[in-house]
Amino acid sequence: MTSDAALRVTLQGWRDRIRTELFDSVVPFWERHSLDREHGGYLDYLDRDGSPFDTKKHAWLQAQELWLWSRLHNEVDAREHWLAAANSGAKFLAHFAAKSEGRVFSVVTRDGRPVAIDNDARSELTVARGLCEWAIATGDAAARERARRAVDSALTLAAEPERVAAVVLGGATPSSDLATVVLAVDVLQTSRPLKFEGADARLALWFERLGLHLRPELDLVLDQVGLDGRVLDGPEGRVVCAGRAISAARMLFEHAQVGADERSGQQALAALESALDFGWDSDDGGLYLFLDRDGYSPVQIEWSRKVAWVHGEALQATLTAYAATGAPRWLERFERVADFTLGHFPDTEHGEWFACLDRHNRVIQRFKSGPRKGCFAAGRSLLRCDAMLAGLS
Repeated sequence: MTSDAALRVTLQGWRDRIRTELFDSVVPFWERHSLDREHGGYLDYLDRDGSPFDTKKHAWLQAQELWLWSRLHNEVDAREHWLAAANSGAKFLAHFAAKSEGRVFSVVTRDGRPVAIDNDARSELTVARGLCEWAIATGDAAARERARRAVDSALTLAAEPERVAAVVLGGATPSSDLATVVLAVDVLQTSRPLKFEGADARLALWFERLGLHLRPELDLVLDQVGLDGRVLDGPEGRVVCAGRAISAARMLFEHAQVGADERSGQQALAALESALDFGWDSDDGGLYLFLDRDGYSPVQIEWSRKVAWVHGEALQATLTAYAATGAPRWLERFERVADFTLGHFPDTEHGEWFACLDRHNRVIQRFKSGPRKGCFAAGRSLLRCDAMLAGLS
């Protein structure tokens, strides 16, 4: 067998494995257990076997599942039951609308009564992303307009965090939060097929903000920087979240490719490589959740956990780099991440992925959906990897 033929066999093998995990385990789990046929939307708190252990619903989890059903309909197959699941989620999201400045409640009861609202714009951004994907699926003008309004208000809130902060204190340092910036970029990229007016200009501004977090002098992507890009003092200025750093580096690399900016693309690839190396546990494998760039003990007590979404981001990013460059080292990195991810997170008995492992790779949270974990990590990463492998194998 020639080396080219052997490579095709390897890539097809990975695609088969990815598709089996996605369509035989992940998607069926959510189809069986998550759809709330009584009140609409989706059940959030699901135990390992899919049984609900609470009835509250979170905006970002509802919106992520809306995105999943819509994306499956848009990119895999226009199945009516996937669109029906998306329509149910979009309809229920109306219960989250607060009556001030485009805000959404972060938590509601099963039947839609408000419980809580956050002091940041992440729920609004996640809802906007879900509604954009749903509007693409429906092709409906009213859905498009609803998505446009959600994008406008969410990006305004994200750009002006003082609008949503409970209190703005005089001693606080205004800063840029990578989680919010990555999400804002993702919202705008998701909305591209809808061709909203001014979207390209907005995206350029958010990419400019994203670039402030990439620090070539430190060879890292920082989680918090000043609004002017300066490195902050204290632990908050030293924290590195491998998952967000990997996601940011991938986005910057793809953006550089669109603009044929070879220098920026190489910087982004270097940042991606650094994030993978810096975050990798050389003893037991997998990526830590948080690290301190100067080697201090991270102040986040959960820093050493191996979390599903971090590894989902790494799967997408390493395969993106390989698809663009063809460099064997990126295929090797993808395979290392994939071997770990698919060897530790999937639940072979009940389906879907566990939320997280401890430092020594033991499952420590058995639930499949809760306040900090839903369908997104497995569903989106596997969908994206399947699409890329289809073009490679």
